[in-house]
Amino acid sequence: WDEMFEELKLFKAKHGHADVPQTCKDNPKLGRWVNKQRQGYKDFKAGNKQKRNGMYEDRRHKLESIEFNWVSEHASKQQTWDEMFEELKLFKAKHGHADVPQTCKDNPKLGRWVNKQRQGYKDFKAGNKQKRNGMYEDRRHKLESIEFNWVSEHASKQQTWDEMF
Repeated sequence: WDEMFEELKLFKAKHGHADVPQTCKDNPKLGRWVNKQRQGYKDFKAGNKQKRNGMYEDRRHKLESIEFNWVSEHASKQQTWDEMFEELKLFKAKHGHADVPQTCKDNPKLGRWVNKQRQGYKDFKAGNKQKRNGMYEDRRHKLESIEFNWVSEHASKQQTWDEMF
């Protein structure tokens, strides 16, 4: 593990980030290892001790010390809703709330995703099945279970009366 961590640090020094794509052409072994760390972290967070691929607190701290992304920016465009929901939960754990601004500097992808959820909810409530961006009851409940705000505190103060009611 320590050898691969050193390779990851070298990758970061060369590329300016530690976000190794799973299909890294320069170092496929590192790409697979990084993917295994992400999966292990997911299992670790879920409390699955059998499947966490050796992910322990000290390893998590080491990875985070070099600004390791638990969800890759290089991930497939088909990244699942559940993976983004996990990112939102991590954001909430770090910031104490789930109100991600649309223009979130730390995680622009999450900001866009959260905005898409809010828009999908508006369309869902309006009965517009074509434009609800995959907003279903179970997803709404998941978001509400972490105190997600359907109207952002960061939204423009110029919202119209109709948007507020």
